[in-house]
Amino acid sequence: MAVDNNENLVIETSGLTASVATDVAQFAGVTAHFQLIKLAYGVTGAATVVSSAAPLPVTIATGLTATVSGFTGTMTVQGAGGGAVSVSGTVNAVGVSGSPVYVSTQSGTRIEVTGGRAIGKSTDSVSVWGPNGLTYIYAHLVTSSGTGLGVSGDSLKVSVVGATINATVGTTLSVQGFTGAYPIAINDTNILTGITAVYGQIVGLRSDFTSLGVGRPSTFKTGKLTVTSASVGQLDSAGYTSTAAINVKALSTNTDFVYIGNTSGLIGSSFGYALDPGESVDLNVINTNTIYAISNTGTQVLVYLAT
Repeated sequence: MAVDNNENLVIETSGLTASVATDVAQFAGVTAHFQLIKLAYGVTGAATVVSSAAPLPVTIATGLTATVSGFTGTMTVQGAGGGAVSVSGTVNAVGVSGSPVYVSTQSGTRIEVTGGRAIGKSTDSVSVWGPNGLTYIYAHLVTSSGTGLGVSGDSLKVSVVGATINATVGTTLSVQGFTGAYPIAINDTNILTGITAVYGQIVGLRSDFTSLGVGRPSTFKTGKLTVTSASVGQLDSAGYTSTAAINVKALSTNTDFVYIGNTSGLIGSSFGYALDPGESVDLNVINTNTIYAISNTGTQVLVYLAT
C-alpha cells in the first residue's frame, strides 16, 4: 500500500486507503463518525504533544471569574511567563476551626494585602510573640558604630559626661566617677562648707593628740615581780615610760590574792586592788615604777606588759 508522507494529506477514493481514528456518536438522529484529534503546541518547526506533564498553556487576556468547588488537591496559580497574579475582592476562609488563618506562598513569591482599616486600641487586640513563644521581644542596643551597649544585672549601663544632674533620692546614693577619667566635681556650697569644717576639726584633733603625746608606741617592755606577804614590792624600780597602758597579771599558778596599789605603804586587804590567780588589769599610768604589790599569803608572782 502506498504511503503519502507529504505535510498536507490528500485523501483519494481510489488507489489509497487511510485509517483515521473516530468516535461513533449520534448527531441529529444520525450515527456519525467524529474524528479524534490529538492537540500539540509550539513554535514553527516544533510541536509538544499535550499531556499531564505538558499541559496546554492558556492566556487569559480580559480577566476571568471562576468558582472552584469540590476541589481537594493543591492548586497552583501562576501568571503568564511566571509573572505575578493580581487578586482583588473579598477573601473568606470557610471551615476554619481556629485562628489565625495562615497564608503561605511558594518559594520566591509573596502575598500583599492592601486596604482594610486602621487598628484601634479600643476595638482590637494585637499580640506580638518573641522567640520561643515568649510574650516579650529581645532588643540589642548598639551605638552609631555598632558597638553593643552593656548592662549590669537588670540595669542599663549609662555614662554621663559633662552634664548637670539634679536628683531627689529617698535611699542611699552612691556616686562614683568613671574609672580612669572624669572625676566627680561637687559644686554644692553647703556640702563644700561642711567638708571644710570637718577637715578643720580633724586637723585640730591631730594637733591635740600630738601635744598630748598620744600615738602608737614604738616599743614595749615586759617584766616579773615576786612578792610575799611580809613586805611591799615595786613593779619596776628602774621605771619605763608608757605611751598607752600597762597590763599587770597574776600568774595562774599563784595560790592566793596579790594586792596592787600606788604607794609602798597601806597596801593589803583593806586598801589594795586584789588580783585572783590568772586575773589581769590594764592601768593607764605613765610609768611602771608607780605600781606596788604585796601578797595576801605566801609567795606569789606578777608579770606585766607596758606599751
